[in-house]
Amino acid sequence: MLSWRVPTTGDPSLLRLALAQVALASVVAALILFVAVPREWLVPALLGLIPLSVFMAYRRWRTYHMAFTGPDNVRLDEDGLFWNDSNGVEQSFRRFAVTGFHISRDADTLRPVPSLTLHLQGSFESQPIELHPPATSDVVRRFLSDNWHLTEQPRSSDAGALNYDSAIAIYSECHDDYQEWHFEGSRDELRRLFEVIESAARELALPPPGAKPLSRTIRCTRREPQRLRIAVSRSPHLDDDTIALPPDLLTNLSSRALAALSDGPDDSDAKTDLRLSASSAWTFHFHIR
Repeated sequence: MLSWRVPTTGDPSLLRLALAQVALASVVAALILFVAVPREWLVPALLGLIPLSVFMAYRRWRTYHMAFTGPDNVRLDEDGLFWNDSNGVEQSFRRFAVTGFHISRDADTLRPVPSLTLHLQGSFESQPIELHPPATSDVVRRFLSDNWHLTEQPRSSDAGALNYDSAIAIYSECHDDYQEWHFEGSRDELRRLFEVIESAARELALPPPGAKPLSRTIRCTRREPQRLRIAVSRSPHLDDDTIALPPDLLTNLSSRALAALSDGPDDSDAKTDLRLSASSAWTFHFHIR
């Protein structure tokens, strides 16, 4: 058995931001001392500022490194890979469901360290799992090769950037700060978009816990070309280029949009609201041009 801890907090970018804030506050305090403090007190005041700044930086650093302490939350053994989710409930990928693996850096991990991705039955891949000692890249690779008799596979290229499932003459723009999405195009092309979304909800399987969702990629060709990913996921996630929703919400969105686009003048606007939870709703705007 091989076990290790993946820290669930302690984002390195937040540590860098915190240290930069301490440095900026120290510089500002020093400038204030130069302006406001009598000359005979200036040197003692600056000398007192140095240990204060060091102490504040140490507190930020210590808070970050506390995330690395605690019990192991990932385990790899003869039966599969097991981990604790955000609620502390153990989840797993059983060995019989794993068809391959790859180890590499992944932009989706919290820290810039090597991560393990399992290839699963049904064309799924696991989310990347950070590797931390004693689970180094070589140790995990040897464990999976010798014990599970798996061969490392090339990383699937999502940036096969020109790959897409459908090309539709629409323009897509997300305003996640306002929870709004704007689509522009002809009525027929907008309807095509939501027919693709409806078929994705019907045809794509729901991912097992801990796996990446399956998706359809749409190339939006109105104005500058863009890629829009439609994914079937266990929880809602919407950002600049992704609409990932559970199947029932994707179907609901499609039916609402197709109803809003059913008739009207060729140069008009329409919209529909989609409630994701009791406290969250998105508005989808359709600019028919």
